[in-house]
Amino acid sequence: MRWVVSSQVVGGRAYATASIEESAAAAAALNEQAGAWRALAVSFAAAPLTLQGQRAGAALCPAMTSGTSGVHPDAGGGVHVALPYERLRERCEDHARVCRDVAGQAEHAAELLIRAYSLYSEAELTTTRLVDELVQFATAAFPGHVALAAGSLAVGGAIGGSLAEGGPNGMYALEATAWAHEGLMAGFAALVGGVGPVRGLRSTDEVNGAATGVARVTAPLYALVQGDTLTVRQVESRTDVVREAHSVADALENLRRLGEERLGKIDLDSGLEHGTIAIQEYRAADGSSSWLVTIPGTDGKPDSPFGWPQNVELMSDDGERRMHAASARMVVEAMERAGIGADEPVALVGHSQGGIVAAAIASDMADRFAIDHVVTAGSPVANHPIPDRTWVTSVEVGDELVAALDGAPNPASDTWLTVRGEVAAVGDGDVAPTVTQDGACVPGTGAGEARPFAWANVADSQGDKQISHWLKYHQAAYRHATDLGSPALDRHEEHFRDVIDGKLVATTYWQGRMVDARTLAPGAPPGMTGVADAIGGGR
Repeated sequence: MRWVVSSQVVGGRAYATASIEESAAAAAALNEQAGAWRALAVSFAAAPLTLQGQRAGAALCPAMTSGTSGVHPDAGGGVHVALPYERLRERCEDHARVCRDVAGQAEHAAELLIRAYSLYSEAELTTTRLVDELVQFATAAFPGHVALAAGSLAVGGAIGGSLAEGGPNGMYALEATAWAHEGLMAGFAALVGGVGPVRGLRSTDEVNGAATGVARVTAPLYALVQGDTLTVRQVESRTDVVREAHSVADALENLRRLGEERLGKIDLDSGLEHGTIAIQEYRAADGSSSWLVTIPGTDGKPDSPFGWPQNVELMSDDGERRMHAASARMVVEAMERAGIGADEPVALVGHSQGGIVAAAIASDMADRFAIDHVVTAGSPVANHPIPDRTWVTSVEVGDELVAALDGAPNPASDTWLTVRGEVAAVGDGDVAPTVTQDGACVPGTGAGEARPFAWANVADSQGDKQISHWLKYHQAAYRHATDLGSPALDRHEEHFRDVIDGKLVATTYWQGRMVDARTLAPGAPPGMTGVADAIGGGR
């Protein structure tokens, strides 16, 4: 058993109304023809029954019963020819099967067209929002009952999935409750923030408001544990972990390599440790510079600025509180020390907490950096006030939970596009078709051949169900969205390439550590940002 992802593109539209109407009409026509072919398939499937009835109705005729031909005494010496019932039955079944296949292909083509052009995204967003609000209201009004119901769903999903898989696997609990994740988060956040069930229906940022209150308590406590001073230094890598990138797919692959290397999931012999980001400078033909900043997610190390509590601060609805998070301060300081100019184009790409950092910097440091494009993978950033001038390409997977922690769907606008992926299992022999970088189509096999471009394979995903928050699932989702040929996605890709136009001239790596200020020697080197510098006088 292997795992695959099918995607839907939401937002990022660049279509005229007429184009949307034409695409919707084409999808409707395909579905209409599919219905006609299915009706024809039913007719062919019913024909053998009709023929069998006629045959049974002539029970006294030996030729009809036996299905053979010959001279019949009552036919005046003539030949009585029997219909070839078995051959007719087989041909009718073949025709029925072909008609069903054609209908399925037409329906699949309509589905791909709908996904590629986001034809019903507005209706789906409205429905999603309504479901979220209902779940949120119920959660805030009846928290005990909802918790019991959600727990029962989760347990039931885990048991059912584990039985089907042949061993215990709690990941199926997330799959069973995925449809309610955002509503549940918003409802419980409304309780924590004291918003209440009714007032909570008027906004989408209940989680961010609650995070502000929680961070006031957790930030100083964690500073006592971790240390209250951030140190940032440039480090060297023995290998090219983050390589030259000219597409969102390239940037996501570099993000995966850096994130998994520092977590020890892969060994690239780089010598890099946790709490490390990468900054690349690209040089255009006219000599101007642009920058790509790669920010992995939470590593949870005791002295890392990318610890778990930093996520709470980054989710705050208060800009100062967001930028107080050690991970955000570290990235900003590394960007400044790398020499990024105030008017030089910057693209930020981040996974999980790294994506929240990218959204926070785009929201709160617009007067310091020209953040032109942000790419997030598995990051809850729906409520971050990212300026309209900044393009956002988000990738989320339905049952990963983390992306739903903001309690709301991402905005859908011309400059904010979200790729939503859904995970499914297929047989080991099923291979989806792919499109190479030069546009060539590589056929699939098995179910992938019957339903071309229905999904994309997740790399190294054989075996039991895993948590879909791993970046390889977001990569598969983005790859499938690319295979769909979405014009909106192509437009975002083109913008991303324009931002980092040019040749790579340098890649630098920056490592952050949290220390106790009392342990620093007098005259310590630059790169020390304390709590007091981040809130108040430092800004």
